[in-house]
Amino acid sequence: MSDNQLDELKNKATELGDDFKQTVKEAQLKGEEVLDDLKHSAKEAKLEAETTLDDLKQDADVQKDEAQAGLNEKVNDLKTKVETAKETAQEKLDHLKEEASHKIDEAKLKANELKKEATDKLGELKVQATEKFDELKKKATETLSKFKKDDQA
Repeated sequence: MSDNQLDELKNKATELGDDFKQTVKEAQLKGEEVLDDLKHSAKEAKLEAETTLDDLKQDADVQKDEAQAGLNEKVNDLKTKVETAKETAQEKLDHLKEEASHKIDEAKLKANELKKEATDKLGELKVQATEKFDELKKKATETLSKFKKDDQA
């Protein structure tokens, strides 16, 4: 092989080496671009995930607040109902006490009436008993007198 051919081969090899170097550099640049794109996409995905997570947290907080408000409302409603029930029960108790007081007063009046009637009846019976006793006494005296007369005769 001649020096000329050898020089040509060297030049070709150098050209090929330079082309290869250029291709490697381009591939390296493409790889770096792809890596940068992946990093950028990862950052965007991370930001989007954080945003979604913040939104979910806000939604959860809103739902929690709404649930708490609903619960508080129900608790207040129950408190109101309990208070109303207490008031109603107290009113009924007061009414029953009043009715019982009236019934007791009526019973006392009736007892006093019955006592008066019993006293009057007892008085009448005493009078009748006294009259009957006097009558029996008179008959007994008459019978005794009659026996005494019969004994003397």
